Amino acid sequence: MKQSIPKIIHQIWSGVEEPLPEHFRMLGETWKANHPTWEYVLWDNNKMNDFIQKIYPQYWNTYNSFKYNIQRWDSIRYLILNEIGGIYADFDTECLKPMNNLLKDKTCCFSLEPKEHAIALGVSTLINNAIMMSEANHSFMKKVVIKVFQEKNTMPYTHRNLEILDTTGPLMLTKLYETFGKEHNVHAIPAEYISPFTRQDTIDLFNNINITNLEGKLKKAFAVHYFFNTWT
Repeated sequence: MKQSIPKIIHQIWSGVEEPLPEHFRMLGETWKANHPTWEYVLWDNNKMNDFIQKIYPQYWNTYNSFKYNIQRWDSIRYLILNEIGGIYADFDTECLKPMNNLLKDKTCCFSLEPKEHAIALGVSTLINNAIMMSEANHSFMKKVVIKVFQEKNTMPYTHRNLEILDTTGPLMLTKLYETFGKEHNVHAIPAEYISPFTRQDTIDLFNNINITNLEGKLKKAFAVHYFFNTWT
């Protein structure tokens, strides 16, 4: 079966708060290096604003009404994949090898976070939005867009991070996946392929601790999400 997910890689860096740091630029280059024939699109603030105003003008006010910038950067990645399709990758991810084999026969994929992260948030599994793959106009991605932009969330939150996770981030995605994922043929990629490291593993890596153990976690990995969590 031919790959239905378009060969396009999307990354977002608004430039509003700071220019793209060099270490993130270098990680972004790994996606290009492993997909030399794919289109690569870097979305800055102007490009994102133009895209919403032209393609999704009905969501422009909601987009600007989000309390936090990260909610905007979360939400627009769903719009981009819904309209264009391809791979979305955060800048704190490193591509280790081409994704083609991982995407074969798939139409919509999300990566699972390590089980330690799910336990910390009180859920059995946790779907991440740092690396996502989808064909355009996928039925599940449409549900994500509706959830983020059309459903009014009136729940009071006691913590900024929880509000972000639950309205536009991984907790929101996880709830939708648990309810609708199977019927919409959404594939949850095991953490060992995309997110083999926990946040603690990343700390250990940069402190040169447990390196042999960390190298062992990369055996099946196509990419690594380092969980720098700049949004927090």
